[in-house]
Amino acid sequence: MSVNNQPLISVIVPVYNRTEKLKRAVGSICAQSYRNLDIIVADDCSTEDIAAAMASLNDPRIRVVRRAQNGGAAAARNTGLDAVKGDFVAFHDSDDVSLFDRFERQMRVLQDSPDLIGVYTASVAHTDTSEAERALADARTLPPVHRTPLSGDLFRATLQGNFIDMPTMLLRRDAVLAAGRFDERLRNNVDWDFTLRLTQQGNFGFIPQPLYIFSYKPRRADGNDHISHDTRLSRQSYVYITGKLRRAGHSTQDLAKHYGNAAAFLILANRPRLARRYLHVLLKARATPKRAAILLAFSYMPSLYTKVRGWRGF
Repeated sequence: MSVNNQPLISVIVPVYNRTEKLKRAVGSICAQSYRNLDIIVADDCSTEDIAAAMASLNDPRIRVVRRAQNGGAAAARNTGLDAVKGDFVAFHDSDDVSLFDRFERQMRVLQDSPDLIGVYTASVAHTDTSEAERALADARTLPPVHRTPLSGDLFRATLQGNFIDMPTMLLRRDAVLAAGRFDERLRNNVDWDFTLRLTQQGNFGFIPQPLYIFSYKPRRADGNDHISHDTRLSRQSYVYITGKLRRAGHSTQDLAKHYGNAAAFLILANRPRLARRYLHVLLKARATPKRAAILLAFSYMPSLYTKVRGWRGF
């Protein structure tokens, strides 16, 4: 198929600094066997010269859209969405790499199955670490090998936990618009929140071969600057998303684990009254009653819970 006959795919790459990794990531998009691409680099008000870095790739398909102020990953992706021209939309993280035939294979699936709103692929991790840190790196594959189902109606499975690596998706633009924009109040778990809304729009296809390589920085005992490793932000976003699901009326049985975890996080954050809202719903629904009863007791003794939270299951 000639480029003129290929549907246009808009690929959104949000970025804040790290120009060298960005050039590697965008270079892997430029090298795709599928040529009709609109590559949108959404610069989240970087202090580095993103425009110059992209100009060095000398590819007219690249557009840099710069935000006036830093807003985080969700805001940068929304900026990219505002600039989309294609009927198909993909996302790509600024430190990851796509295999050369990723979009060709994904588009083939969508064209062969017009009932699908999107298709995603397996992915594998790479890590930019030193030789001394290599022992901290674990082999990682997404989705996890035990996860089912992997295609079709995935909303209920996504309710139980996020397993789709969002940057591996190729989506019909109409489904993205129907799902709504990324929630800019979130600084963590942004992908899960978006995927929950997206999987309600229709069915997904899945390509089991890893066509995307994502960057993974191992956790260290002394911490690192990855926002995904920020425990406080992770807990806040988890409680916020679970609250949205609770207010939307989704099945308590499906959300039982999340309700219990949200309550535990809230007790640790010294917000026991809000924790009890989740726990009373669990008790009323008789979902995980033993855990709910124990956490409810701890909600009246949050300082004690802080000391014993290492107990298994709590």
